[in-house]
Amino acid sequence: MIPAYNAEATLDSCLNSLKKQTLEPFQIILVDDCSTDRTTSIASEAGVETLHFSSRGGPAIARNAGADSAEGDIILFLDADVTIPPDLIERIVDCFSSDSSVVAVQTVYSPYCPAEDMVSRYQNFYYYHALARIKNSFTATFATWCAAILRDTFFEIGGFNTSIPEPTVEDEELGYEIADRGQKIALAKDIQVTHLASYTISQFARRRLRMARAQAKSGWRSIKERLLKRYINLRETGTHHSRWVVLSILLVLGAGCSMGAFLTGVVLGLSLLPWLPFAALAALILSLLCHLHFFRSAVSHLGMKVLPGFMLLCLLDMAILGWGVFVGTVQFLSGKHY
Repeated sequence: MIPAYNAEATLDSCLNSLKKQTLEPFQIILVDDCSTDRTTSIASEAGVETLHFSSRGGPAIARNAGADSAEGDIILFLDADVTIPPDLIERIVDCFSSDSSVVAVQTVYSPYCPAEDMVSRYQNFYYYHALARIKNSFTATFATWCAAILRDTFFEIGGFNTSIPEPTVEDEELGYEIADRGQKIALAKDIQVTHLASYTISQFARRRLRMARAQAKSGWRSIKERLLKRYINLRETGTHHSRWVVLSILLVLGAGCSMGAFLTGVVLGLSLLPWLPFAALAALILSLLCHLHFFRSAVSHLGMKVLPGFMLLCLLDMAILGWGVFVGTVQFLSGKHY
């Protein structure tokens, strides 16, 4: 099941990878969320069953509509900018058949992506590492770039939360609901898919800001079960969020506050603590040390040449995430819970 909005650049590759499967998919359903490009015609030319929306509904509504039309026992959710290995369906079926307690299967991004620019490579590797670092064979994460779930389980839960209009936490919250019920999501690290997306620095910043705002709201809606258990994740509950990332965000925000106070004092002619810039620098260094495992893994997979760019992007990323959490919290307190 593929939700799509203006996906003409990658959809053909996605569909071709589905058609090359060693185990033929029972059904391929594409939900066109009111695209204005060639998305619909590409799907039609490929002979894919297509559902059309007359107005934008968002990914949660699109996926639920596709699931309603699915007839198989297992629903595979796949993004239109992802390609899959030829034995993916066969291996996912094996995950379910080898362990009857598994109700969902989560795949991971490949650490390598076609895009060659630093921003896209950082974003792709960040998501790869977020799941690859999890030590357990089960997870609380259900990320719909490529994930499968038993049809009965999906409808028992009620599908994706359609109150969440943007592509942000609708899939995260479904995964947490599965885990909170005591059910198992198998983390198939050996099943790696290729993400075809590329990002400008502006697109990257807007995307990360949008995600952070939504995650803050999700956390505040359920402080114990979401904010503390899943997002801050002190006891490693199997999510792709890391407590070290949380600490890194706080350190970057602290560095920003220190420099802001110092510069304000300079402008106003006030004699503030002269060591504030050094405290800010120390906080940034400590923030980078929180990602030491991430940097080591990146160098191991992609080479030393990515390290300077990844370090700078990481600091920018933490600053954006911190600002997004702040904005999301303010919006939540003002009554905007989604």
